[in-house]
Amino acid sequence: MKRLLLSWWMVEPSIRRTIRWSTWWHTRVPGIGRYVAMLLDRSLLTRFSLDVTSYRIKVRQLKISHPAGILLGGNGIVSDGRVAVMAGVKFVGPAPDDPDYLARHATGDVFRLGDNVIIGANSVVVGPVEICDNVVIGAMSLVNRSITEPGTYVGIPAKRINAEVPNDAWVAG
Repeated sequence: MKRLLLSWWMVEPSIRRTIRWSTWWHTRVPGIGRYVAMLLDRSLLTRFSLDVTSYRIKVRQLKISHPAGILLGGNGIVSDGRVAVMAGVKFVGPAPDDPDYLARHATGDVFRLGDNVIIGANSVVVGPVEICDNVVIGAMSLVNRSITEPGTYVGIPAKRINAEVPNDAWVAG
């Protein structure tokens, strides 16, 4: 009983469960399922200040420890690996008439992330971008271009400051 109550009380399991249920409703139940999914997504906004369109998030393991102010939106985030997103991170699109953005938005993969990607607090990622494996993006950074080499990136715009990534920076598996 204690384990069940903890799973409902803890933030991360609750977020992952709500995203799974919202995606299930949106993809499996015609008609009313989209409205139920929208209500579940809005519940994440009211409970955790996490703005998400769940059915557009296709990440194998998404870690959101502190969801306050995170905007994952409906542009589409895709990853076959582990991704950690800290408080205040925003995934946004460029000008709405950008042809590359429109093409990727239609397929739902504006943001393609690799394995072991950590995005620091209050960072902004402007798509469409691709981020390779083993990347740490420092707090308050602006990613407006694709990142093709592993390492630690910080600044506005984000620049690589170190080719090595600390061993303790990875998402616990």
